[in-house]
Amino acid sequence: MTSNPLVAMVIALAVGVGAPCAARAAESNQELKDQMAAAESELRRAQVGKLPPVELLPVRGRLMRLYHQAHWAKKFEEQAREILKLFVKANLPKNGGPESAWAAEAQFLLLAGRLDQALQSKIAVTKGAKASEALAAQIRALRQNVAGEEVPNPVGGIPERKGGLCGDYTTLVSSYRASDWTIAAAVTQSRLLSHVAELIRDTPNPSDQSADDLAQWRQIVDETARDLEAQALRLVEAAWTEIGRRNMDGQWRTEAKRELNRYLPRQHPLSRVRAEKWLIAVAEDTQGTLKTGGVLADIHGCYDRHLAAAPDEMLGEVQVKFTLGPDGTAKIAAVEHANPVVGQCLRRLWAQRKDLPRLAAPTELHVRLELAAL
Repeated sequence: MTSNPLVAMVIALAVGVGAPCAARAAESNQELKDQMAAAESELRRAQVGKLPPVELLPVRGRLMRLYHQAHWAKKFEEQAREILKLFVKANLPKNGGPESAWAAEAQFLLLAGRLDQALQSKIAVTKGAKASEALAAQIRALRQNVAGEEVPNPVGGIPERKGGLCGDYTTLVSSYRASDWTIAAAVTQSRLLSHVAELIRDTPNPSDQSADDLAQWRQIVDETARDLEAQALRLVEAAWTEIGRRNMDGQWRTEAKRELNRYLPRQHPLSRVRAEKWLIAVAEDTQGTLKTGGVLADIHGCYDRHLAAAPDEMLGEVQVKFTLGPDGTAKIAAVEHANPVVGQCLRRLWAQRKDLPRLAAPTELHVRLELAAL
């Protein structure tokens, strides 16, 4: 079952449901209510019949999923906590079996509220004589409360986390050794670490630093962000290896690919380039230099990075006007037919790159990439 209304609509269209949207929504809502009523009846019968825990867990689990899909938070949480209490009371082993999977799922879904809160985190701008101390304190809090620390896995495989929300995914979810939910936890941890790294990298410059001290400050901030990104990549690469080993498909394969695309866009693209068109005449050797120098790949990569964060916004086309010169820097004039996030990504990327192609003279360029979903 999916709680995403857009996905539900796509599924309905795929099976040929042609009723108006409002009618389909009402029908779907009634179907969900009927399923919940049936599941509640099943639970009452199970309780009257005093089913053993291994039989009662899936009954509660199915009802938990339905409540979660219906966004009935209080009822969902009640069933999730009952599942965890039942697992402990029956002294069931954390062995990756079906019972462990229900408990791991309950824990994972219960963490969703804290995940949403963590993804809304910000680093606030501070001013005054101790601005750098205040910013440093916010960075420390993000690492402690969200990122935690990486703990090497003694048997290899997916790295573990200790402390913070990331650590709780290891302690509360991965500890059940249920493969699907261990992978879900790892991908979620990677996403959290990527978010914290991005917040840290975007930390504003403190107003109480001299020019010399500011350079050192930026170096420390950037190194902190790079360290967290390296940890995020290790997590999602290990999860991807396990996904491939188990030939998994579905949500967490998609989510893992999106996370990998953040760091390895060329190896893990989310879209394909159908055509490239130069809207200003460019010599073929210059086009070849730009391709081998990764300039077009950068544009495609930034498009995909936005697509990873907003998969429903398949834009189909991106145009970039820019000037490339002998100093190896790119000056962007405009980014058209794309979400502003694409332009922001490209400006940041080209400002950081030290290996952009160096042309003989400043050259104005205007390229259009036509893109399609894989």
